[in-house]
Order: sequence, then structure tokens, then C-alpha cells
Amino acid sequence: MPHTYVLDTNAVIYYIGAEEKALPKLVLILQSDNTIILPTIVITELWSGRQVPDTDIEAIEAFISSLVITPFDLQTAKSAGTLRRDYGLKIGDACIAATALAYNAILLTRNTNDFKRVPNLLIEAI
Repeated sequence: MPHTYVLDTNAVIYYIGAEEKALPKLVLILQSDNTIILPTIVITELWSGRQVPDTDIEAIEAFISSLVITPFDLQTAKSAGTLRRDYGLKIGDACIAATALAYNAILLTRNTNDFKRVPNLLIEAI
């Protein structure tokens, strides 16, 4: 049965970088009949330059063109603020978690420790 997934920034980085541990699971999920959502905050994090070399930007552009890009709307922004306040998440993580909750989606991440504090958030480790 198809699922809806939200990608954390590290999922995109591992996919583009063909990270040995995460790639098999990501490929299986991405090549199945699943809906894959990318929160706009992930694009901001990717373009911040701290985690991704400029040489990977073209590959990221090609990859994200196949995904559902979700805007950061008012309700998600309020939810992210509440998650940040109540569970001590970083702003980016709060926005990603709020997006996953808004779409009742499974969050694909390696950062499970921070996200597991959020009630009702479906998490799958990569």
C-alpha cells in the first residue's frame, strides 16, 4: 500500500551522495508508488551551503523536480512554533515535523532522537 513520506534534509543529502547505509531504503521508497513531500524549509537548508557542496546542486535540482514541494503556510508555521516551544526542536526540525504532521506523513530521517519527542509524528529511520 502506498504511503506519504516527508523527507528530512539529511535524507536528500544521503540520496544525492549515494550514502551506503541509507540509499537502499530510500531507493525502495522513492521508486514505489508513494507520495514524496519535500518541505520548503529543506530547500532552504540545502541551499544554505553548509551541508551540500555546490557541485551537488544540479543533482539536487533534478531530484527535487520529481517531488511534491509543500509551501510553508500559516497553520504549519503555527504548528512548527508550538513544536519548537513544547519539544525544544530547532526551527528547521520543527518546520519539517509540522509538515509531516499536517500531511499525516511518515518522516524519513536519521535524526530520530530529536523527532521522537513529538507525539503522533510517524518516523522511519534511514
